Amino acid sequence: MHHLRKLLVLGVNELLARGEVQLDGPSKNDHDDYGHIFCDIAGENSVVAWTNIGSQELRVSVWWKYDHEKHPQKDAPGNAQECFRTSRPLAKEQHYPKFVGAFASGWLERETGKYLQGRGPTGIFDKYVRRNELDALKQLADPIPAGFASEGDLH
Repeated sequence: MHHLRKLLVLGVNELLARGEVQLDGPSKNDHDDYGHIFCDIAGENSVVAWTNIGSQELRVSVWWKYDHEKHPQKDAPGNAQECFRTSRPLAKEQHYPKFVGAFASGWLERETGKYLQGRGPTGIFDKYVRRNELDALKQLADPIPAGFASEGDLH
């Protein structure tokens, strides 16, 4: 399994385990179109964020080895403060190595099937891997998706 797809599977598994999203419809509260959780992914502090993009499809983003205290915009005023509603951190790319090890986003299909769209690296977007983290990601065991497929058609 592609190393970034592993993160997405682990992230969706965590959302399902916590009841934040469901495979058979909208999130636990019909009015919740987005959200985020802080959690442990593969032994590392992480953020998993989701946004309903319509037709029961979710954008899921996983920020792995995430250290909020080192995020340059954790205490920024107004809209400049990190809000976890985007698929990548708000900070400029030059700051990523300081506070996040990797991130990736994908689409979770729930209407025509239950799967992460795409195969291998296809369908994974807004991605980043900090230097020296690639080997750790590749060495992660392939996770078992909790009721959904790790790959599927890309819409």
